[in-house]
Amino acid sequence: MEKKKEIKDQFVIAYLTDLENTKAIVDNSIAFAKLLDKGLILLHISDPKYTNISTQEAELKLQSINSSISEVPFHSYCAIEGSTREILNNIPHFLSGVLLITSVDANAKNKANSPKILLDNLYTSRIAYFVDSIENKNPLNFDNIILTLENFRESKEKVLWASYFGRFAKSEITIYYHKYKDEYFQKQLKFNIAFAAKMFNNFSLNYNYFDSENTKTFVDHQAIQFAKEENASLVICQTTKNKDWTNTLFGLNEYKTIPNKENIPILFVNPREDLFILCE
Repeated sequence: MEKKKEIKDQFVIAYLTDLENTKAIVDNSIAFAKLLDKGLILLHISDPKYTNISTQEAELKLQSINSSISEVPFHSYCAIEGSTREILNNIPHFLSGVLLITSVDANAKNKANSPKILLDNLYTSRIAYFVDSIENKNPLNFDNIILTLENFRESKEKVLWASYFGRFAKSEITIYYHKYKDEYFQKQLKFNIAFAAKMFNNFSLNYNYFDSENTKTFVDHQAIQFAKEENASLVICQTTKNKDWTNTLFGLNEYKTIPNKENIPILFVNPREDLFILCE
């Protein structure tokens, strides 16, 4: 009974922005729900900024999709009217969401699944979110996972997410990083790598390292190309915690990471204040 209660109390959220193209998101959500042993909720947000579909129309479509799911012990659906950003920011609370699954359309404009709008609406949420390209037709597997590590102080949760794949899916994990000229940044990177190795060794996980010689290109962008070459399943990244003048001038790195040309799925971990600890 305790196990059933745990599954029903925490959910993977399938965020369906386009109710006509749902298969990839639903399939990915089922895969994650099974991996994490959680329930599944299909979600559509009827926000007049992005759609004219009412909650009543959405519920009929969601009900049909929900009735076809058999792989997950507990699954349901929810259509909500309101502000997309406000609802997404509250998912961890009112839907007990632990992970949000969705897709992005690089060619979409003024729609909820366009890269910039999707990122802007999810940026301030505490929930981790998995984004796949709407063009990616390949079935999701967890054989090979790429974990990027930088000098950031908020890497513990990202490392923890990587460990889930190693523990529950027996994934091979590649710790991908590049060195820094700044001694302090390099010291922080070493702490983060040591923390990841300690955690992975504790769980007897299968992992390796890749030290990139390219110190100029943002490490997440490098890792995407590396993932394509290595036929990796996904890349685990972290959203920018503190915006600065470079982000204002050139935009967030995530704007280029989400709609990547290689169609590599990305698991984004949003930094959290309660995990702002150097990985020593």
